[in-house]
Amino acid sequence: SPPDIGTFMHAVIERFSRLVSKGDITWRSFDREWCSQKVSEIVDEMLAKMQGSGLSASKRYVALASRLKRVVTRAVWLIAEHIRRSGFEPIDYEAGFGDNEKYPPITIELDSGAKINLTGRIDRIDALKTEDGMYLRIIDYKSGAKDFRLSDVYYGLQIQLITYLDAIWEHTGKSSDKEVHPGGMLYFKIDDPIIRGGSVLTEEEIEAAIMRQLKMKGLLLADVKLIKEMDRQIDGSSMIIPATVNKGDVLGKNTSGATLEQFKLLRTYVRRLLKGLCTEIMKGKVDIRPYKKKGATSCQYCSFSSVCQFDTGVKDNTYKLLYDRESEEVWELMNEPE
Repeated sequence: SPPDIGTFMHAVIERFSRLVSKGDITWRSFDREWCSQKVSEIVDEMLAKMQGSGLSASKRYVALASRLKRVVTRAVWLIAEHIRRSGFEPIDYEAGFGDNEKYPPITIELDSGAKINLTGRIDRIDALKTEDGMYLRIIDYKSGAKDFRLSDVYYGLQIQLITYLDAIWEHTGKSSDKEVHPGGMLYFKIDDPIIRGGSVLTEEEIEAAIMRQLKMKGLLLADVKLIKEMDRQIDGSSMIIPATVNKGDVLGKNTSGATLEQFKLLRTYVRRLLKGLCTEIMKGKVDIRPYKKKGATSCQYCSFSSVCQFDTGVKDNTYKLLYDRESEEVWELMNEPE
């Protein structure tokens, strides 16, 4: 099923990443043939451990294995392309934060005195070391479409990336002798899209079109020098990150960026949001109040619908209506005192 396939592809990328981090071959050195071969071997090995009797002989299994190999090979090769265009280097994969993990948990202290430890696992952490200090970047792999909206962070619908960044930012800042700064937080889509063109495209044009379609989404530190280190080939609009650099080294309006002060504000605001959520959980607040935004609702993929039986035809069963807000308004709202 789709969730299982997403988890499976994550696992294949993790195994490939660890293979590259341990051996003589690096992200910057392997060729496409070696990439395809290793992905194929990892997929075969993992499916062999999972399969039921007779499954491997079915046509469905053969088709599924072929598709998995194609999609993951595309994703892995694109990850390599991103790293080769960048000055950032991956420093950790599937990095856990929590008790008995490499990084400590995020501890939320409630007004009651109770403490709640938040734990999680980060797909990839990249770093860039400069004279000004070390810049950290969080990469989260997604098998489905995932956009980044600041207003969704404000509403508490999209706090995963900043929470991950916070966990690493705090720990690395304490343990490093260098100043540690947030470089960015990005979603990387795992996909092998179909490219449609009016004319016959060359292999090079197809590769460029795929790269643009799978451009990472998220929020970057609004620093031209740093943006140019994330994409050393940037010329106008980047093919790999949500940024544009115009003539005179000026960031374009299509750049999804935030200043260091705004990143700190985001971190403080989400911590406040998490504290509020944890307080509600501890009080046992479980009101059935799903959100609705542009036709999308939190009920869409919820597995508890049969339990809660939310129905707008029943009195008091109403959606919490949310509206998209412009980034400038969101920054102002986040800056307001509690």
